[in-house]
Amino acid sequence: MNFSNESFVTNATSAPVPSPTSAPVPSPTSAPVPSPTSSPAVPAVIAAVAALTIAGNLVVIVATAKRQTFPAASRLFVFSMAWSDLFVGLTSPFMVAPATAGEWVYSDTAVQTFGVIGMSSTTITYSSLAGLNLDRYHAVLNNGEGVSHKNARIFLISTWAGIYAFYIFCEAYAVPFDFDRIMALPTCDLKAHIWFTTVTMVIMSVALVVTTYCVVRVLKAVCTPPQPPAAPVIHINMNGPAGVPPQNANNPEQQPPAAPHYHGEGSCVKAVLILTLAQTALPLPFFCTLVAHHVGYELPTALFWTMWVALSNNFLDVVVHSAFHKSFRKSVVEIARSTVSGLYNVCYSRNGVNVDQQGT
Repeated sequence: MNFSNESFVTNATSAPVPSPTSAPVPSPTSAPVPSPTSSPAVPAVIAAVAALTIAGNLVVIVATAKRQTFPAASRLFVFSMAWSDLFVGLTSPFMVAPATAGEWVYSDTAVQTFGVIGMSSTTITYSSLAGLNLDRYHAVLNNGEGVSHKNARIFLISTWAGIYAFYIFCEAYAVPFDFDRIMALPTCDLKAHIWFTTVTMVIMSVALVVTTYCVVRVLKAVCTPPQPPAAPVIHINMNGPAGVPPQNANNPEQQPPAAPHYHGEGSCVKAVLILTLAQTALPLPFFCTLVAHHVGYELPTALFWTMWVALSNNFLDVVVHSAFHKSFRKSVVEIARSTVSGLYNVCYSRNGVNVDQQGT
């Protein structure tokens, strides 16, 4: 029988022979390398930060508006921080779906809007924190009198209007925002717009430097032991030529006022100041990681976690600058009692109506 070798040759040459030096070709069904945005833990982190930020700052806004929980100027600064943190918290839940999908799932207008709100509100938070600590330092220097209510209001109105106008103008005419899959946030190309990056970094750096300086000075004043009381001075009234005592004898108005001290407030003030210093240090790892990322180092995991650790300041403000104050805690307890009492009265009245209807 005459067998043809054509089929054998065809079968032998159709299959590629792997070379011992060739690299293995990955199969199309191989599992992809997990990234921070595809990890199951990332949406949970975003949701947790959003929930804590929204709930905590809503409590601060309601309690501060209901009762004078702080001095006049400090109340304005805390109120401003609560609103700016709340805006950031309200945009954070919308980042869960893009973080899960690994890409932006909303419209282009949404990414621009969320980018402006996030950048503006974060900058306002650091500016309000600087104003709050400047008010504390001013009170130390001026015998307990801080920044006036009028000056604080002018500063905050200018800050809100100026910062939002700046970022809206930049987004509309020069700096478009895009979704960053690593950080799971709308960001912009910082290397393409050096002037925008410089202005943003200068504003935040000045706010952090002012906050740190004021906190250190106030902490130094708090930790300094109080001066011992002065020895009593014996005044001898010497009558003048006409039998009238001199005008400067025993005049209480000419005695210098005693400087205020904070040592009677316990360790609460020190804890607030130390935690404020920790807050100013939270964004520093993110800034360093961001610089390394733009230089050329690939640090996706570090970039994501340092970013969202820095965003945890949005609910830490509630703990540091509100929950440590006794008047704020008392206001929250009163609000909780009134809420529970109102719910009880509503439920009791409904049950009473149902019982009356069943009886008739």
